[in-house]
Amino acid sequence: MKHFVVFDLDGTLIDTLNGLTKTSNDFLLKFNYPYHYTKEEVKNFIGNGAKKLFLSIIKKTEFDENSEKEYQDFLKLYEKDQYNSEPFLNVIETLKRLKSQDKKLIIYSNKPNHILQKLISSKLSMINFDYIQGQDDNYPPKPDVQLLKLILNKLELVPINGLYVGDSYTDFLTSINIKMDMCFCEYGYAKKEDLDKIICNHITNFAEILNYIK
Repeated sequence: MKHFVVFDLDGTLIDTLNGLTKTSNDFLLKFNYPYHYTKEEVKNFIGNGAKKLFLSIIKKTEFDENSEKEYQDFLKLYEKDQYNSEPFLNVIETLKRLKSQDKKLIIYSNKPNHILQKLISSKLSMINFDYIQGQDDNYPPKPDVQLLKLILNKLELVPINGLYVGDSYTDFLTSINIKMDMCFCEYGYAKKEDLDKIICNHITNFAEILNYIK
């Protein structure tokens, strides 16, 4: 039996693709970049945090002085457009069911922490999560698990008693690094070329995770 669940956010709990696509294209237009992306193209950039998304849309591999300044403007658009997002089918009902079973619920995301906290307050305020943690610049992003280990220690939880739920290869590597069983959300944003590498339980509907916590 699993006593707690660790969730990714984008592509797992909440469909943020519309907002991320709008942010990306609005930024590119504002700063006169000659690029424009479809939702499918932006989907391939999601999963490794806002900084990686930003570098991907401007087609750079690292920051320079100019892009550091532009990134701050990107974040302002990013924060505003995140509210153009909604929980996936059956997310709210399933989370309530898990809480009724006294399961601890944790969100562990590469999304900037202050934006993550506001988004959860806006879209999932009816759920009493036990811990919500976004990207902290003092720690490496997922698939690193230093920060996740600290969270589990604080809550007095051990990985073997938990289930990890995510939608990307980065999440799969995170589950391996923390030594937790995983449910992979096929409805999310994973790259097609990564699907065969994600060897764990696959679900097509969020409610199916109830089958894996018994």
